[in-house]
Amino acid sequence: MASILVSGIVSHRDKQPYIHLSNENAMLAQLSMAQARNIAMDILQMCARTEADAMILKFFNKADFPENAAAALMIEFRDFRADLDDEAIEASHREPNT
Repeated sequence: MASILVSGIVSHRDKQPYIHLSNENAMLAQLSMAQARNIAMDILQMCARTEADAMILKFFNKADFPENAAAALMIEFRDFRADLDDEAIEASHREPNT
């Protein structure tokens, strides 16, 4: 199993925080805080979605449903999630001291 190491640095050049992703061979990426948070949220979201897909397959394997029923449901579920992901949202604005 490949190991991914996550470390944080403050750049001497611009005094900004960065996240380094590396493995035993090389640095894979240097990310801004916003990039790192987006990737972290993508990973968490994909974990939840993949668990749901696995649960659907496990359920359908236990029950007496047509052979492609699980795949059909998973496609419908993925399309449903994609539609929700594509919904436009308004940017939220917070007061600086709240």
